[in-house]
Amino acid sequence: MQFQVVRPSGFLACFVKDYCFMEAGREEVAVTERVIPTEHVQLMFHYKDPFVNVLPDALVSQPRCVLSGLTDTYIDVSTHGETGVVFVRFYPEGASSFFGFSLSEVANQSIDLKAIFNTECRELEEQLYETTTLKERITLIEGFLLGHYTPLPAYDRQLMAKTVQVIKQAAGQTSAVSLSSQLAVTPKSLERKCARYLGKSTKQVIQLFRFQAILQDFSLVRVSTATERALRCGYFDQSHFIRDFKRYTGLTPGEFADRYPDFDVEDEHC
Repeated sequence: MQFQVVRPSGFLACFVKDYCFMEAGREEVAVTERVIPTEHVQLMFHYKDPFVNVLPDALVSQPRCVLSGLTDTYIDVSTHGETGVVFVRFYPEGASSFFGFSLSEVANQSIDLKAIFNTECRELEEQLYETTTLKERITLIEGFLLGHYTPLPAYDRQLMAKTVQVIKQAAGQTSAVSLSSQLAVTPKSLERKCARYLGKSTKQVIQLFRFQAILQDFSLVRVSTATERALRCGYFDQSHFIRDFKRYTGLTPGEFADRYPDFDVEDEHC
């Protein structure tokens, strides 16, 4: 399996964190991975054989072009045949500039992009399949994104950027009421804007970023007990910590550490 992460340049660098390419030959053994929640709304373009979602009683092939909203649960995904895919990962406040609807409409979902853009998406699928170089694929994807860019109201974009900044600085250890007070906006207004521009309610966004902070702690520090990890991450109730963690990963913190002993949230894989 080969990975390559490319940082966007120019205008799109303000909105897109990176493009992550993943390729594997048909002869390679299929790989199944657990996909856990991140802070990124994401586009996924399969230019070779699509992945399959591994469900309890079935394997379900993914569409070739996928829009994934923010989620609060996990899913197991497997390669299937010859792999060729690029992930477009948006900054938390960046994705809404390219979709003319509330991102809450795609929360906890991965939807076929053709349901939104239809003919244009079909043409893009064909072009990505026919191209052979990474540079050509990036050019196609960036052309698609630029064609759908609509600037947000300046105040709303600044507010969402500040919202993300404050939550991250607090490592997710804040509340919706406290956050709205810090941002000098009413809780109700912040709730609407978080749902519209980030894709989740204020409380859910805070919880998601708290989980990302926990993953960061897993990357940086090795601890011996779940109690120690819970305290480091601001939990005073170990059972609450384990319950939250398992909701996002399907694993207890101990099981996660055993399965991913070298876990690194900054790893340059997709």
